[in-house]
Amino acid sequence: MNAFKIGKTDVYSGCRPLIVAEIGQNHDGSLGIAHSYIDAVARTGANAIKFQTHIAEAESSKNDQFRVNFSHVDKTRHDYWKRMEFTMEQWAGLHDHAVDKGLTFLSSPFSIEAAMLLDKIGCAAWKIGSGEINNSLLLNFIGKSRKPILLSSGMSSYDEIDKAVKQINGFGNPLVLLQCTSRYPTPLDKIGLNVMEYFCDKYEFRRRFIF
Repeated sequence: MNAFKIGKTDVYSGCRPLIVAEIGQNHDGSLGIAHSYIDAVARTGANAIKFQTHIAEAESSKNDQFRVNFSHVDKTRHDYWKRMEFTMEQWAGLHDHAVDKGLTFLSSPFSIEAAMLLDKIGCAAWKIGSGEINNSLLLNFIGKSRKPILLSSGMSSYDEIDKAVKQINGFGNPLVLLQCTSRYPTPLDKIGLNVMEYFCDKYEFRRRFIF
């Protein structure tokens, strides 16, 4: 049995679920609120807390307009990503706070620069959003780290998932492939739990290490 760890949590066939509290961008650019989420999640019994790490200059431009303007504060997408940024020292503080509370710190990178930052502060594993599944340069970077990878599939075709899985397997990283539905809130008849069986069979996850 090829078990591995994400932080202090064992991952293997038949193990207890790894419970990750998704914060994403809900801190709205407030470092204080981000830290408050860590304190709140630590009281829930979750194993890990996950944010998103965006660097405006690495994934946008000052001419990048909103596709859907949801912000009453920011004029452009670049402005929004800029407001969501934390410095490396601030991210390190969030990481250390989570660890002190007994949580595994995770954050999804949306650029190689963001992945480099997270690697430097000691992020235990990679969580890749489905929107980045075709970002072969990012997958190459994280693959070379040999850290576990949690790969989302919600915005992806089967062909795109297959290509990403083969690319990651080429590096030998432990891989968790997540069945996701990028629709919020997700109707019960669109969750697609049957796809988990398809993934297990296609990629032989039961034989390897994933239930």
